[in-house]
Amino acid sequence: MKKQLFVVLALLATLTACSPYTYYAVSNKPLNATYKTYAWIPEGQSKTSNIYNNDIATDLIVETASQQLNTRGLTLDNAKPDILVRYTAVVNKETRIYNEPVYYYSPWRMGPRVSYYRGRSAYYYSFYDPFPIYVGSTERRMIVKESSIMIDLIDRRSSKVIWRGWAEGVVNNPEKAINELPQVVTNIFKKLI
Repeated sequence: MKKQLFVVLALLATLTACSPYTYYAVSNKPLNATYKTYAWIPEGQSKTSNIYNNDIATDLIVETASQQLNTRGLTLDNAKPDILVRYTAVVNKETRIYNEPVYYYSPWRMGPRVSYYRGRSAYYYSFYDPFPIYVGSTERRMIVKESSIMIDLIDRRSSKVIWRGWAEGVVNNPEKAINELPQVVTNIFKKLI
């Protein structure tokens, strides 16, 4: 029983630590039954940079987002859509500051000790290692690549954004970042009301 519980807890810890992205969404009105069709804004008006500036990334974003919109009852209509869909995928270099603690480790020492055995005291010397002492922190700056993928749903009649969902995360491997796009876009659409 304990072994099964440990396996389940380990699996949960692994699954919750898998996503390097944080997801957000804002809207000014719910996506209701008045919206039935959608169309994509031409690719030239969507913004991409660096890693995501290729046809593979574009196709992954558009296909996954289209599937998510279709599952919510919307259909693609390029002639007269109710909603326009736009995406922005950017990778920026960002400087992050980490404060790391600094400890002083005093050297090992030889100190006198006393032990008692059958009523008699015995004196001897032994080595001991004292605890480290916290003396402050040091600042470390690291340049990281931070990815941001944003999807906007725009009301065609008013030209206002009615919903925006986005994901932010650190990109360590460009190939992995592109392969994760379908999962990231799906998780963005989970925030859609």
